[in-house]
Order: sequence, then structure tokens, then C-alpha cells
Amino acid sequence: MQIYMMRHGETDWNLQKRMQGRADIPLNAAGLEQARRAAEELREIRFDRIYSSPLCRARVTAERIAEGRGLPVLTDERLTEIGFGILEGSERGMNPEAHAYFHDPAHYHPCEGGESYEELDARCADVLENLLIPLEKQCRTILVCSHGGWINGVIRHILNRPLEDFWKDPPRPNCGCVLVDCTEGKLCLL
Repeated sequence: MQIYMMRHGETDWNLQKRMQGRADIPLNAAGLEQARRAAEELREIRFDRIYSSPLCRARVTAERIAEGRGLPVLTDERLTEIGFGILEGSERGMNPEAHAYFHDPAHYHPCEGGESYEELDARCADVLENLLIPLEKQCRTILVCSHGGWINGVIRHILNRPLEDFWKDPPRPNCGCVLVDCTEGKLCLL
């Protein structure tokens, strides 16, 4: 089974380098165009299921991919971006904890109402082990539309990376995909 993990299209807060987290920020015009182009590029791929974070930036991206396929977009709270609590809406470099989140994950401590890397890791593991891997015998191809931090959490889980390497890979572009293979319950980045 192949799993396409796609980051949502662009939002104004992406451009402004604001901490989005769980704030439900819509796609901007460029994000809608990115989603349209992604749908066009993926039109030949036959998805058996399409999952999305319930946040509108991911859900609308997934809905664009789903158009004309006769598939519903199934939302799942576990696919939501890491929560930043009171930091949501702030500029990335304006707070020591926001800086630590991106540059020193091993020393990141969530602010009030925020989520830890450990909590994100538990959600990622839960989705992989209890949602996606069990679908291997039923599905050939799945799309999961989520968020940059969530996708990096999945990569970290699959590669068993230490927390300090959470941001080791270059930033994933909006509507960029990571392709994961699932064979006999084992996950591998392609």
C-alpha cells in the first residue's frame, strides 16, 4: 500500500511566518491554486481513501484532490497540527519557545494550551498503527492531507529519529507530498 502524505496549501499566516498550530486559517488564493495544481498532478492516481485534518486549510486541500473521484474526505482529529496554545498567531521568531520549537526541539516546552512533541508523537503513532497500517489489505493507495509538523512527526516515527533531528529535512512546500510504502505492516519512506 502506498500512502501519500500531503501538506496543505498556502495560507496568509504561512507567508507572515506566524505560528498556525490549531488556528483554523483558510487557504489564500495561492493556496487554492496550489491545491488545484496538486489535484491535476495526482488525477491519474486512484486513491482508495482520502483522509484529512479537520482544519480548513488541510480539508479544503483534500477536497480539491477528491473532486470528481466519488470519494468522501474523511476527517480525523489526530491529523491536526501540533497545538501552540497561546503562541498561535504570533510570529515564529518573537518568542523563545517558538524559536525552540523550530531550532531546538529537544528543549521545547509548550506554552499554555500547547502540545508537546511527545503528544504529537503519540498521535502520529496512533494514526499509523491503528488507522493506516490496518488498511493495507483493503487499500492500495491512500491520501492523507495534514500539516508540516504532523508529517515531520510521522517521518520521525518511521525513521526512529531522535527528537533533535525533528526538522532535519528541508521544509516541505505547501501541497508537497511524502510517499510512504506499507508492506506487511512495515512502513518505509519512498
